[in-house]
Amino acid sequence: MRYSIDEDRALISACISGDAEALENLIRRYSPLVYRYVQQTFNSSNVPFDEEDLKEHHNSVFTLLLEKKCRKLRQFRGKNGCSLASWIRLITCRAVLNQLRENSGDATWFHKRVPIDEASEIFSDEKGAMESIEDEEKKQFIKECIQKLNPRDRLFIKLHIEQELPVPRVALIMQISVANAHTLKHRSIERLKKMVENSLKEKF
Repeated sequence: MRYSIDEDRALISACISGDAEALENLIRRYSPLVYRYVQQTFNSSNVPFDEEDLKEHHNSVFTLLLEKKCRKLRQFRGKNGCSLASWIRLITCRAVLNQLRENSGDATWFHKRVPIDEASEIFSDEKGAMESIEDEEKKQFIKECIQKLNPRDRLFIKLHIEQELPVPRVALIMQISVANAHTLKHRSIERLKKMVENSLKEKF
């Protein structure tokens, strides 16, 4: 289905305002296109891939679209007949090509804001060390730790923690079962906890 420029702009405006339903609609509406564009980019680059590669890059694209208060979506102008689908295609192709070129995990796919009170459960024995860090430094520290996670974990954290979507709804958006979503939640938090622990050891 082709959407008008006005419809595209209305969806973007709602996403920027933090409307969880709009974010869900964006992901569900454009997921098939992103999967196709990722696959096309791999094929045109003559790079072999499997289903996991497609999923990882799909998640990377959406975390890129939603990071920094939807900065990439804010850049959409809708001029000269450019639709949101075309804009997302451009972002997808560039993101995949950048990742293929760098291929070192160095790409800045995601920059996440997490309220400290939401993330406090992650810190166990390291809580004392965290208390010695100023609030703003804590926020930056958590951003850096989350940025090191894989795209799937980052997208889950974006939807479940920042947008406060329930696990079943996140499962629907990410096209996985509810059971797998609960497993992903547990593993994402554990991986983030481990990332925080290791980073604190380096910091202190």
